[in-house]
Amino acid sequence: MATVLVTGANRGIGLELVRQYAANGWSVIATAREPEKAVELNKIAAEHKSRVEIIALDVTSEDAVEDLAEQLNGRAIDILVNNAATYPRQGVRVGELDYDAWGDTLETNLLGVMRVTEALLENVAKSERKQIVAISSGMGSLQAVADGSVATMGVAYQYRTSKAALNMAMLVLSKELAPRGISVVMISPGWVKTDMGGPNAALTPEVSVMGIRKVLASPPAEISGRFLSYDGSVWAW
Repeated sequence: MATVLVTGANRGIGLELVRQYAANGWSVIATAREPEKAVELNKIAAEHKSRVEIIALDVTSEDAVEDLAEQLNGRAIDILVNNAATYPRQGVRVGELDYDAWGDTLETNLLGVMRVTEALLENVAKSERKQIVAISSGMGSLQAVADGSVATMGVAYQYRTSKAALNMAMLVLSKELAPRGISVVMISPGWVKTDMGGPNAALTPEVSVMGIRKVLASPPAEISGRFLSYDGSVWAW
């Protein structure tokens, strides 16, 4: 049975990833900061008792990440999905920038991903698929900003820079890990109706995740080092 680990699995895209992979027969390791409060996630785990395991994880905590690695005890992870992220709503424009929030955003969206990936690298390496996934965003595309996305999606300095930096880190990682046959891919889920995306977003989590899973079903080596949309199209850096 193939295994997928999803961070930030208590809601939105992460929750839907757990739901769909479990329904498709995968073994799922779902992490959340406060599992006891993740009502929907616990319901899914109850429905798939033998396939869904919930583990507490704060990606900003080195101790928590180390504890996760110890709990997994070398267990193979076919797909590691780095989904946990934050999106500040206040202090996001020049003249009112919240630098503490900016640091927190980078801590979660960039360093948290690297922290988890580094800790679980050998778990991925011993699996069949050997795939690392970073849930990125079109808001991290420099070309999209140059083409006018600030006017439509807002300035969002903290979030945009965190995702642009994430893309760079993952691209470099894909080159470093290529000799080991480990795939690293960045995926934008689209504008999704979640707590982060808001009620006016264009996509439901179900549609976005169906697309993400289809992309990830491709041969891992063929999509490594690429920044892709949930529908398989290529995002400009």
